[in-house]
Amino acid sequence: MRNQKVMRFVKRIISLPILFLIGCGDVYEPEVSVEPYCNMPVVDGVPTLALRDTWQTTHMIDFKVTLDGEPVEYATIRFESNLYWVLGDTIGYIVDRALTDDWTYINYDTTYVTGFGGAEVPTTNFRSMTDDEGLTSNAIAPVRTMDGETMILSYSVWVEEIMERVYGEIEIKLEK
Repeated sequence: MRNQKVMRFVKRIISLPILFLIGCGDVYEPEVSVEPYCNMPVVDGVPTLALRDTWQTTHMIDFKVTLDGEPVEYATIRFESNLYWVLGDTIGYIVDRALTDDWTYINYDTTYVTGFGGAEVPTTNFRSMTDDEGLTSNAIAPVRTMDGETMILSYSVWVEEIMERVYGEIEIKLEK
């Protein structure tokens, strides 16, 4: 009788690590997908926006956010662009090449520029939120003087369900 109890005890001790290892083998790693749809032609592998003859060209870029293939409702998306223009200035624009505070004013004749006198206007909306289908849109609005420039639209998506932020960027060539 005592030997049977000892044997059962030994079997339990041996089976615990095996159950523990089996239980820890599959770790759930959620997959967040952010799919931007630029809705513009791709030229040489880069989405290209045709600038209009008007001062500003507005264009919508759609985003779909999914978690393990299912739409994410109320995901917050932040946007930032490397291009800005200045109110009252129809000649030049500002480029933030590294998305820092180190801005470069682009213009053919900069002799009259003594500083950025007007308000800097971004070429993208700042924030958006997905709907119940995981969809949202963002408006970009570069100006005609940005012809030949490449806009870098950076985005970061916050998915509340898993407390995770996903980053990405889109390069968009601007051409007349």
